[in-house]
Amino acid sequence: MSYEYLNTRIRVMLAKLLTPKQFEALLELRDLSGLVNALVETDYAPEIERCSVEFSGYELIEQAVLRNGQRAFTHMLRIAPEDPRQLIALVLERFEVFNLKTIVRGLHVGASPDEIARNLSPSLVYTLAFYQELLRHETLRGMLDYLLSTGNRYYQPLAEVFAEYERTGKVALLEHALDSFYFAHARALLQERADENALIVRDALGTEADVLNLVYALRVVEAGVQSDEKYRYILEGGRVLSRDAVRELLNASDAREFWGKFARTPYFKELGAPQEQLDAPRFQERLENLVYAKMCRLDLGQLFDIHMALSYIWRKSAEMTNLRVIASGLARHAPRAQIEKNLIPLEVFS
Repeated sequence: MSYEYLNTRIRVMLAKLLTPKQFEALLELRDLSGLVNALVETDYAPEIERCSVEFSGYELIEQAVLRNGQRAFTHMLRIAPEDPRQLIALVLERFEVFNLKTIVRGLHVGASPDEIARNLSPSLVYTLAFYQELLRHETLRGMLDYLLSTGNRYYQPLAEVFAEYERTGKVALLEHALDSFYFAHARALLQERADENALIVRDALGTEADVLNLVYALRVVEAGVQSDEKYRYILEGGRVLSRDAVRELLNASDAREFWGKFARTPYFKELGAPQEQLDAPRFQERLENLVYAKMCRLDLGQLFDIHMALSYIWRKSAEMTNLRVIASGLARHAPRAQIEKNLIPLEVFS
């Protein structure tokens, strides 16, 4: 009965998400004040009100969206019975890995703390103060020392490759270490459980690992990398693609051969068997939209498993991303067509 109870509560949360019609109205707005006024009429109202004391303009919307997401996901964990809570927490931890990778990339290129903070996702496992402290250290060495001092488990994978990073300057070492550590931890936990809901989560995370491997492989092929080091960054645990399958893609002599090999994978059909050859950025965009479309798809009759909770997490994530894209576009006075180009397609909410 634990999933039936949880999903009954999640139905209420789903009803608070913005609809495609509401997003259509937001795209008609001309400025940020209009967006603020529109969000006051939605579930974002409490965060808009509280954040308006300290922030204004784009920062107001950015902070309100992040804090609203934190409230929503924290509430989901709080109402979840013990059995689904472990799985939900595991999926939500992916946001923390994304944040750590964002900070690693930002510190690597010398971005300002404010610039890095604008790209973070809602924090659930770690507090906002934790990330603020990480950003205050301003260097990757300082970040690593702080993770050690707080006993953070992501210190271990970063520390194992940090000397090599300092020697080579390859930020991919750090990013891959974080991803590999997370996916390995997830696989171990899910194999331990080995029930139907663990398999559903494993497939969801496995799809994400596949997407990361596909995008990485095309970038390597486009860059013409020949060194065997390229095999080092393959992520384990893909849903469809084995390590050997990813190696085969990495061995493509050029983008055309890569595309021919990719066409023999299930993802080619899932993308709609595109006739044109995509470059890496467009390939990544199409694959990420595919993941959202798959994970946001919802059968409201599924009351006895984890599907509805996963759908809510991805739908809420898509909603927050789209609101931030719209806010950024309005702040830059970008034309509607340009804003729409960067949105996660609204049909994933259908």
